[in-house]
Amino acid sequence: MTARQEQAYYQDTYLTESPATVIAAGTSDGGGERWVAVSPNIFHPKGGGQPSDEGTVDGAPVAPARDDAGVVVLSGAPATLEVGSAVVCSIDADRRRLHAALHTAGHILGALGEARGWQHSGHSHFPAQARLDFDPEGHEEELATPESREAVRAELQAGMDAALARGGSVTATLDETGHRTVTIEGVNSEPCGGTHVRSLADLAKVRILEVKVKRGAIKVRYEAEHA
Repeated sequence: MTARQEQAYYQDTYLTESPATVIAAGTSDGGGERWVAVSPNIFHPKGGGQPSDEGTVDGAPVAPARDDAGVVVLSGAPATLEVGSAVVCSIDADRRRLHAALHTAGHILGALGEARGWQHSGHSHFPAQARLDFDPEGHEEELATPESREAVRAELQAGMDAALARGGSVTATLDETGHRTVTIEGVNSEPCGGTHVRSLADLAKVRILEVKVKRGAIKVRYEAEHA
């Protein structure tokens, strides 16, 4: 049985290098690629609209993914590693900060859309592909023309600018069952397993790029950087 894995990235987005202990190890079916699970774990796996981290274990590049039991496993680990091995884990700090900025900006955008009466239906926080989707039912008229869509885009941008100007902390809590809630001060609280900035002051160049209706959804594209 795998020992309990501490998800260090839940509490500290900016922890990008850490010692850890291998708590499980094996080889993938077919290819024989070595994998390990470590604790504490600083790697965010792909999920919740956010890409996975990139990084190394003892200098070897690894690819994180969450298995069926919810454990983050790291494929590509050195073959010498066994359960109990002490290792050093490192992730790409710039990539982590960008992902955190995009995810936090996405939460704010989601709250702005919901304040307009839109129902959130999907999202992607991938760099150069970041967007939120909303159900267009009942909102067709306000988005019927290029001019009206541009007016809505400008309204969302103004709301984003106002939220960032007010500022506020970004915190996360875990309940007794392991469910995590992210709270953006002055904006909202919602369940989330992704990485986020510490404060709205950490966000820069947040731009609402486009509002359109496509494939049965209101799609709002955006971009953001870490300050």
